[in-house]
Amino acid sequence: MDKVLLGNPWSKKFILPDHRLALKQLAEERQKVKKASLDEQQIEEMEMTVAQSMEGGNTLLFEIYDEGYIRECVGSVHYIDHIRKEFRMKDENGGNHYIKFENIMNIKNI
Repeated sequence: MDKVLLGNPWSKKFILPDHRLALKQLAEERQKVKKASLDEQQIEEMEMTVAQSMEGGNTLLFEIYDEGYIRECVGSVHYIDHIRKEFRMKDENGGNHYIKFENIMNIKNI
């Protein structure tokens, strides 16, 4: 009895670990975004949001650019370091975060 093979049986079932890693890295690279530049009005709005938050103790949501990805950090600003150009923030769990001005994409009240 003759077997009829439709295509290569190994084509979809066998991937070398190096190829799997390369495909994963390619997928991750495609998800990365470019860092947008902020205009003066956006910067002023964020400065006002932070100032109001520091007065009232409001919680903020920071959108931070991190090597091609946008990550979010929730907490309240307790100090602004103008020399190092960063915010010092406490998150909901009491952890401290140092957020560089240059990496901030957006700041929102929660």
